[in-house]
Amino acid sequence: MKFFATAASGTEGALKDELRALKVKVKADRGGVHFEGDLVDGFRVCLHARVAMRVLVEVVRGPAVGEKGLYDLMRSVDWREHLTARHTFAITATCKSSQMTHSQFIAQRAKDAIVDQLRDYTGQRPSVDTRDPDVDVVLRLVRDQATVYLDLAGEPLHRRGYRRSTVDAMMKETLAAAVLQIAGYTGEDDLLDPLCGAGTILLEGALMARNIAPGLGRRFNVERWPNLEADTVSAWAALREEAQAAVRPRALVRLRGVDVSEEALRATRANAEAAGVSADVSLERTDARHLRPDRDRGWVVTDPPYGDRLAAKPLQLAGFARQFGEALRGFRGHTVAILSGNPMVSRSLNLPFTFEHTLYNGDTECRLLRAQIA
Repeated sequence: MKFFATAASGTEGALKDELRALKVKVKADRGGVHFEGDLVDGFRVCLHARVAMRVLVEVVRGPAVGEKGLYDLMRSVDWREHLTARHTFAITATCKSSQMTHSQFIAQRAKDAIVDQLRDYTGQRPSVDTRDPDVDVVLRLVRDQATVYLDLAGEPLHRRGYRRSTVDAMMKETLAAAVLQIAGYTGEDDLLDPLCGAGTILLEGALMARNIAPGLGRRFNVERWPNLEADTVSAWAALREEAQAAVRPRALVRLRGVDVSEEALRATRANAEAAGVSADVSLERTDARHLRPDRDRGWVVTDPPYGDRLAAKPLQLAGFARQFGEALRGFRGHTVAILSGNPMVSRSLNLPFTFEHTLYNGDTECRLLRAQIA
């Protein structure tokens, strides 16, 4: 089977490294990583990949010029292998530079082809469920060439299942994991987030330190698909058992979250409890500008406010960054990694950055910067 694991722009390399570690054949591309294998490999990626947003398996690829071309391509697939009248499905479509330009109409016509074929073959039709379908069909139409996938996970993979409480401007869990991995954090050193918010970076670090597979606390739509072979289902169960057995009972490093907001700390506390790592995480209400190190070495990784976040005025933001940078310069022996979407913040920190990587937080272009504090 041919798969495509999607990733946020700028994080494809980190995902490629992850999938190589899972021993699947990979090829990086813009927006994700292609790999080959069977459904067990796809399930393994869903379970273990920290950076992947979705895992898609290709069903068909070919020309789809106009309404009839798309309909015929969709009917060329034997949908009895993927759907029955007892199962629900939904279609998500995107299009670019094609004769058809309306994604909702494209999804509707693709749906008609599937339903018509199954009704012709079986006399029955599956129902559409856009909220919680058993089978998610993803259709991408570019320059009148269509690729049709099935989404193994269903809900995006950043939904680990531990986010119980939120605060403003939260990054996705997959992006937080990518920030840690690209910066070079492995879960084997102490980690401090001095602006922890709801704790996403901190908790992703805790999952790494405990060796908790990111998908261990949730289910995937592929487990609801029809016509699954018993051997495949057994192999999936074995992968879950293996992942559970690999979890460390406690983190061997210190994981510390700091924030000036009590609301943020309450959110982090609730999320850490849901993630099963509350005993591994210590939280403290302190202004990041007044922090001092209490260890000789470790990592400081954070996502400071930038742009419209917190509606900060430029002079206030620059002033905060200067004071925060002064505090960070006191962390001798530490590695500091900062995700910044505002060049003014980066400059005002005045840290000896020697590494820079571009990635996107949603639509915002950011720089991941790393410095060794001597």
